Amino acid sequence: MGKLFFIVALFGAGLASGAAAQTACGAARPAAGTVLHGPVLAIPDTSTLCVATGTSPAQWTAVSLPALNTSRAVLMAAAFGQNATCVIGADGIGDCRIEDAPLAAEIRRPEIVKAAIQWRDRPAEAAGPTQLASNDR
Repeated sequence: MGKLFFIVALFGAGLASGAAAQTACGAARPAAGTVLHGPVLAIPDTSTLCVATGTSPAQWTAVSLPALNTSRAVLMAAAFGQNATCVIGADGIGDCRIEDAPLAAEIRRPEIVKAAIQWRDRPAEAAGPTQLASNDR
């Protein structure tokens, strides 16, 4: 839980600075034909995933996504913390699979959409450690 808190705090600091993609995804943009594999540790906006190839944000690669016509909340529910494999096309756009399923299919799954709505609608105080601990009983 300590690592996740650090990642969330680091990502939050990047959002506050207004340079989320640059702060969260510090690695160079991948060349066409590159295959990236690793956990998704940041989703700065609806058109970018940060795939971690190492522990430092300097090793997180921004992968540009095709126009998916979805919200950031849905992308978070579908991909955050999940293993991704992305193949970078000639146009610089990544064709990503999340846990071996196409990202475009994952964001359409009813349980992902429901999770995104619930995550977004939760009051801030409900997301704290006290609430999580009481749910574990």
